[in-house]
Amino acid sequence: MPPNFNFTINYLNTPTHFVKASSKSGRHLSVSVSLKSQIFASSSQNQSKMESFLVPKYTLHDFEDGEESKVVRMIFEMSQVPYDFKFVHHDDFILEDYPYYALPMLEMNNRKFGSIVSICRHLAWRYNLSGKTAYEDAQIDDVAEKVYEVRIRIKNWIDHIEHATDHECDEMCTKDDASLLLTTHLFPILEAMFVSTNTSWLVGQQISWLDLLVAHLVNPIIYHRPHLLEKFPKLYLHNKQVADLPSLVGFFYHVRPRAKFTDTSSKTAGYRYKLN
Repeated sequence: MPPNFNFTINYLNTPTHFVKASSKSGRHLSVSVSLKSQIFASSSQNQSKMESFLVPKYTLHDFEDGEESKVVRMIFEMSQVPYDFKFVHHDDFILEDYPYYALPMLEMNNRKFGSIVSICRHLAWRYNLSGKTAYEDAQIDDVAEKVYEVRIRIKNWIDHIEHATDHECDEMCTKDDASLLLTTHLFPILEAMFVSTNTSWLVGQQISWLDLLVAHLVNPIIYHRPHLLEKFPKLYLHNKQVADLPSLVGFFYHVRPRAKFTDTSSKTAGYRYKLN
């Protein structure tokens, strides 16, 4: 006799630890399963399969510093999702073991995924860190692609200012190309998003994986090159807000308050904003 499964699907207004919900979009579902069977072995096996469907087994692979997988780890920490982290030493790195011959990689129930942006997008969809509407999702994806593209272009410069181990300088480290790319291209776009939405977050009314991706890029720049944020107070305050989240302790450098960014009483300063 096959086991009898009873399924109950609920649309939630409040998040759970592992499967979060959005009552508006209907994409995030909580599925509760009750199992009634006289066959103990079969019951255990099928229940294990259902638990694996609801909460996949995650193994995140990255080099020892874990820098490139940091946003993925932030999503896991914020959502209180258990995962294993497998450190890969550079001397033990076998290209053929990983999708696109690169790290990081996420194993999800033994399936391998190797694109950081796609991994973040999927996990955010599962754990309620994506947009609340199709339009918000599209906007998040659009900006995230650009932010990640910039990060890849200036990665060696970031390693340079961070004094990363085994770092080798190139022209990006010795010229102003990285600073100009940030201050004349990316930062103005992000600052304008805060001005237009008048919220604490880049898209919508609550934090999304895009906020984590941007904070990951901006935080070491604030720490090592704070003058680059002089004209972008909302971006600076956004980084402080993300860095101060209790669930993300240890992921960021401490962001100090800056009086000229938080003092809204003076009308003489050109960049005096305060996040709502």
